[in-house]
Amino acid sequence: MKRFIVMLLILIVCLILPGTIFHYWSWAGIKPDLAMLWVIYIALHHRPAQGIVYGFVIGLIVDFYLGRYIGLYAIILAVVALLISMLQQRWYRENIPLTMVLVFIVTVLGQTLMALIATTAGLNWYLGDAVKVILGISFYNCLLVPLTYPFIHKSFTEGILQPKKKIEQQL
Repeated sequence: MKRFIVMLLILIVCLILPGTIFHYWSWAGIKPDLAMLWVIYIALHHRPAQGIVYGFVIGLIVDFYLGRYIGLYAIILAVVALLISMLQQRWYRENIPLTMVLVFIVTVLGQTLMALIATTAGLNWYLGDAVKVILGISFYNCLLVPLTYPFIHKSFTEGILQPKKKIEQQL
């Protein structure tokens, strides 16, 4: 139970920071997508089905927090978790540069999916602006990996976010 409370607190921080600190640290109005980064970290450390469920639930929470287009982030973050799940079996999780590349690629794909869904929903996005935003968010998320991932990875492998062992779950 304590594990889920900590995960929820991290999600709340991921929702609050873009409107506070990252408002001042934005580049041309571009801020990181911390919720997507959090889903990527969760999906890297869980089985595929669990990662997809976490991605969908976190996406719904983000949708209700933002208050628009309910289901948009739920679908996108579930797809992001699916992409991570497909790649995680072949990925060396302790390698920070490789994780940065993974975060960049998956964020590009997730943000592109968001732009495509938003365009089909009737929002007018210019291609040049969409590409700048997609690449900017992806680059920003990628730069945050060396600052955040070592702590998150250690917490998932040795700390409070570590899943319970099968023996403990059966008791």
